[in-house]
Amino acid sequence: MKARHAILVALAAAVTLTSVAAASPDATKQRVAISMKGLANGTFVLTPLQAGTLKRDSGTVSLVWSDEPAVMREGQNVQIYRNTYTLKGKRGSMSIRERNEWVDVSNENAPGFDFRPGVGIGRWKVVGGTGAYAKITGGGRSGHAGMGAEWLARQEGFLTPR
Repeated sequence: MKARHAILVALAAAVTLTSVAAASPDATKQRVAISMKGLANGTFVLTPLQAGTLKRDSGTVSLVWSDEPAVMREGQNVQIYRNTYTLKGKRGSMSIRERNEWVDVSNENAPGFDFRPGVGIGRWKVVGGTGAYAKITGGGRSGHAGMGAEWLARQEGFLTPR
């Protein structure tokens, strides 16, 4: 009976250690949201959505983009953009690369601009960083709204400090 009990205890310990080892890479992931406002020279706020290493930060954001040929999906024109954001905050800087797709929400250009108001969705990933963002990896999805000078974006996903 004692031998059977010892085997069960050893088996339970092995399963526990295996579970902990398997869970440790995911345990370091931290869910975050990055809200941005403004076009090329705007502001950002990074907000942790769960406990972890990364803390709330804010600062300026700059944007470099390139547009790809538009595509037609079920009769709707879809503009495709590849963006690189540079976020400069109090805790360091982070570079994010994103691919997003925009659709128009109006037939007329935004007042004073040569484009129509629209909404977009995309995917993003971190491609570099300094300070608290050095060696950060991860990414997620994004949503955008552009109404002329008013432009908003929110990126949500998981970041892993290494």
